[in-house]
Amino acid sequence: FVSPTIPPANPTFAGMPSRRALVSCGGLSRALLVAAALPVLAVAGGGSAVLHLDTASGKGDGLKKNFPALFAEWTESESRVEGAALVRPSDDPYGCLPQKRCDDCAIFVLQGNCSFSQKARRAEEAGAQLLIVVSSSGGPVGMMASTGKRVFGAGTPQISALSISKNSGRQILMALDRGDLIVAGCWFHEKAYWDLASEGLVGLLAVSLVMLGAWHSVEDLRRPESRASFNEEVFAVEESSGFQFVFFGSVMLTVLFFLMKYLIYVLLFLFATGAVSTTTMLLEPILAGWFPALRAQKACSLPKRLANLFGVAQDHSWADAISECIGGALSISFLLFRNNDKFGWFLQDAIAIMLLLTIQRTLRLPNLKTGTLLLVCSFFFDIFWVFLSPMIFKKSVMIEVATGGGTGQSVPMVLKIPSFGDEIGGNFKILGLGDIAIPGLLISLLLRHDLTRGSTLCCGYFTAGVIGYAVGLLATFISLYLMKHGQPALLFLVPGTLLPTCIIALCKGELGQLWRASYGPEPAPEGYTNLPDEGQEQI
Repeated sequence: FVSPTIPPANPTFAGMPSRRALVSCGGLSRALLVAAALPVLAVAGGGSAVLHLDTASGKGDGLKKNFPALFAEWTESESRVEGAALVRPSDDPYGCLPQKRCDDCAIFVLQGNCSFSQKARRAEEAGAQLLIVVSSSGGPVGMMASTGKRVFGAGTPQISALSISKNSGRQILMALDRGDLIVAGCWFHEKAYWDLASEGLVGLLAVSLVMLGAWHSVEDLRRPESRASFNEEVFAVEESSGFQFVFFGSVMLTVLFFLMKYLIYVLLFLFATGAVSTTTMLLEPILAGWFPALRAQKACSLPKRLANLFGVAQDHSWADAISECIGGALSISFLLFRNNDKFGWFLQDAIAIMLLLTIQRTLRLPNLKTGTLLLVCSFFFDIFWVFLSPMIFKKSVMIEVATGGGTGQSVPMVLKIPSFGDEIGGNFKILGLGDIAIPGLLISLLLRHDLTRGSTLCCGYFTAGVIGYAVGLLATFISLYLMKHGQPALLFLVPGTLLPTCIIALCKGELGQLWRASYGPEPAPEGYTNLPDEGQEQI
């Protein structure tokens, strides 16, 4: 998104031979491969539940955690189970065969090989009070009782039963393999209205980052004295970038879909190491502005071969060194604590925010034509890989990659906000970075055009673009709750930003001018004349 994110591909932070490390132009496609999905899925069934597991005794660090679950259709929402010893059948992991007697236990089985009703009957015959079924893919699945009557000629099962996600099941299996003795409990989970506040915070953060990134991208207009050095760090997005994005993005998503269990750690490493270059680019000017002596004093020199390998300058000032140390500390902290539900998300968001600001700073749309091609290509890219890819791959490739592909690791190319009032823990509202970065490039172009023309905020394109982006996000969240399925946010964000821009330009008679403008960092082609009082800025 970003990645489309997710879906991802990973950003490569190769520097140019300028003073600070830069994100390469090709890094846009790689950085935007995975994030455009909203992998917050809902499923139908007997109602949301909380599965609580606690280690009674045994080896290892133990397991004490709440997991999101889904009650079977026949399980009453008032059902509550406590203190049931967790048992995994050794002879039949699917729970389809008769089980050994285990009074008041909780039987842990895998989905498949027989109906849910048959698994429930076998657990009842063994004297269990709870059946836990691990989904074979993705999140918890709805368990129906209708087949039970046909198989056994009896009524629906009476045992409390629930399903959990494949990732949750993997964590529990690891604890059981360590020899932990685990007791299980479950109860009905009623979602709080605070959950909607988490969604709103994600939207507010996305809109704020689009605005901040646009403001950051016009530093050369706000500070004309820095124009020459600023433009050295800027790359113009080419007209062919949209088609390249679709091709290389599709290749990367397909590779990630099949090899995610191997490549997820490469993605995590590259995302973390990107914190060093993005922190240096954003923090070094601030430190140098506050303490000019830090930029003037040399801190260290890298060997020429090493500097060329990483694409950075040989000589590093104290401002560079301090920024790189802070970025390195953030990178290491993310790798160590990325799975910590309490603050791991904050470390990920900090790196993601710097990546987004860097993308909008270093990549520039020269005109509306290039922006339209990029957004329209991303629009159809998102739709295909979220909605149409299941016809070929049996699963939504975008959502599968964005949720980690069953690896137990979360893809880092997303913004994450914890769900408020969540008694389960570990539930997050997620928005792909591509859903911010791609429309953000258009918003940056609109702000540049307004400043160049001297337009006021209320009468310019920038405000309309931001409002359209916010409306598109709102439509995405509404669709998410109505459809109960991960949504391609660009399906709403592209029309929300592009249509108002084109309509306003058409009404002002500026559509052709904005369509063919030349706001790139390179010199304008022959035939363009300077705008009044704008020096080198041309359209």
